[in-house]
Amino acid sequence: MKGTKIIIILVLFFGIVGFFSNCEKQSFNEPEQNLDTVDFESNISIKDLKDTYYGGMQLIDTNFIIRGTIIANDKSGNNYKTIVIQDSTAGIEIGLNATELHNDFPVGQLIYIKCKGLYLGDYGGVVKLGSDYEGEIGRIEEPLIKLYLYKSSGGLAIEPQSVSIDKLGNEHLNTLIKLENVQFKSSETGKTYADAVYNVDYFLELEDCQENSTVLLTSGYADFASDTLPTGNGNITAIYSKYNNSDQFVVRNVNEVNLINKRCGAWFKEDFNEFASLGIFSGYSVKGDIKAWEQSAGGGLKFAKMTGYYSKTYEESEDWLISNAINLSGQTNAKLSFSHCVNYFTSYDDTKVFICDDYDGQSNPNNSGTWTEITNYTNPNGHNWDFVNSGDIDISDYDNKQEVYIAFKYLSEPNDACTWEIDWVQITVD
Repeated sequence: MKGTKIIIILVLFFGIVGFFSNCEKQSFNEPEQNLDTVDFESNISIKDLKDTYYGGMQLIDTNFIIRGTIIANDKSGNNYKTIVIQDSTAGIEIGLNATELHNDFPVGQLIYIKCKGLYLGDYGGVVKLGSDYEGEIGRIEEPLIKLYLYKSSGGLAIEPQSVSIDKLGNEHLNTLIKLENVQFKSSETGKTYADAVYNVDYFLELEDCQENSTVLLTSGYADFASDTLPTGNGNITAIYSKYNNSDQFVVRNVNEVNLINKRCGAWFKEDFNEFASLGIFSGYSVKGDIKAWEQSAGGGLKFAKMTGYYSKTYEESEDWLISNAINLSGQTNAKLSFSHCVNYFTSYDDTKVFICDDYDGQSNPNNSGTWTEITNYTNPNGHNWDFVNSGDIDISDYDNKQEVYIAFKYLSEPNDACTWEIDWVQITVD
């Protein structure tokens, strides 16, 4: 009898525990997202709404209602107090003066916006939707958001449109774009997406395999700001925008940067085409005051040029043209090549090429760096300004080096000075 009582008590005990356990599990079910009652339809597309904009701060005094799917919010910290929506015709950014917007406005959410009472404005050349903030396009204040924005069921994630850099147009602004076969320029390698310590935004150069380029903008507050940039080639999905006619892309999260394939083209290159610039090279004059390395042009080309002869005067000189540090971390089978031509010379001892991995980047190269002379390259056959390619020069001893410097050293005498021109300096890797 006593044993029977114990069994009954145990059954009752575990039954009660099971009851409360089931109740507890049910209480942790995620609540369904609260959707608004939408008893109206959109009556204008996003494109047509933007087409009504004529400039300045424009109050919308018509009962326009747009409908779109959210394609970007503030979840990664790369967009601040904004969401971007897109329909089949266009996209537009809306400023909302609230934080943690991704909780109420997740990507893929379908929303309707009653536009009457809001403003269209121009920010950096891009039409945006919001409120009037001291005569500029601003954010809708948090208490007013529910008066204009209505969430609805039926939203589906927008698939990005594949567009090449050279084909981008205003019709793609604030839409989700996939850039294919792109990579960060070699000059960006080793950097992070932004400065997460001081929360400084970075504008990072992207290029495709046809040498078209654009910019990736990352906020210093992005949760991936401190991540190191990938060095490969691949695809990036991001929101396309502009600022003062300069293209820029903003990624929603770092997982949409998929650069894992082999790079195309050169790992590093300098063609000296930037206006009045030696690009990533700098001149260091050890001896001589008349001339220094400079950008020059001729025959439809721009190039770096050095001569010790000026205005019928010869000068004894020693002038170095030295690259910035080139990051070869993770790279194999590196090869250097360049094009060059000479005139008025008597000896190739006046023109030398060097490489090192321990230069301090600013001092007299005779006092800083263990420079190794490169000799196994092709020189011009004559003195007649004909550019000759050096051929591929094996520099694989510097594979995986984080800082590699290339230098062109020029010498002239008081009664003998050649002219040396350098172009298309590049490093390729496997």
